[in-house]
Amino acid sequence: MAFLAPADLSEQGAGRCFLMARYDVSAYRDTDFAAAGMAMPAFLSRAVPKRRAEFLAGRMLAAQALARIGQVNHVIGRGARGEPLWPVGVRGSLSHSHGTIGAWVGVDGADLGLDIEALADDRAARAIRHSVLTDADSVCLGPDPDAALCTAVFSAKEALYKALYPRVQRFFGFDHAQVVATGPAGLTLRLVKPLPEAGLAGLEIDIDQQWKAGRVISRCEIAP
Repeated sequence: MAFLAPADLSEQGAGRCFLMARYDVSAYRDTDFAAAGMAMPAFLSRAVPKRRAEFLAGRMLAAQALARIGQVNHVIGRGARGEPLWPVGVRGSLSHSHGTIGAWVGVDGADLGLDIEALADDRAARAIRHSVLTDADSVCLGPDPDAALCTAVFSAKEALYKALYPRVQRFFGFDHAQVVATGPAGLTLRLVKPLPEAGLAGLEIDIDQQWKAGRVISRCEIAP
């Protein structure tokens, strides 16, 4: 399909698949839904073309990822907060950023969280320092982390939220997790506020991260 480029297979094996692809909003047409064998959801009736393109690109890429692990002909629903609803037995996560879409799916029961973020500009980095980073984070990061590190922490906490949301089924803030270590392969977050619904407290989670074409790709995996 013209608006969605062929997927880049980033990882596959052991019941897991992670795909990324570029999409071109200017090439999107509403008829692309029908061409993909999908009906446009009613909630998109008043959405701008960009939002429609993002939604369709995500569902199309997710379907490709599911097919690669033997899950075919599934409809991926949409939850109350806009989260994707996966087929029974499947866990997954979607993310998009500035024309890039990612889909990560698995059937081994682990909760998966994916986030893709473009490098923050100066204004966005200041906003992250103010609203995302906590005093506890500063113990590890120092008082004035640069834009790349700010972007990485924001993305890591977003990936953690996406991984845990299926368990807790509610919003929780950036202050629930603290950065306790950083390294070339990503960073480590510790849950510092209770999430009783998930039965988790004090858990440390390694967030796998890589930079590609000016974007950080963060993946969080929490065992069942």
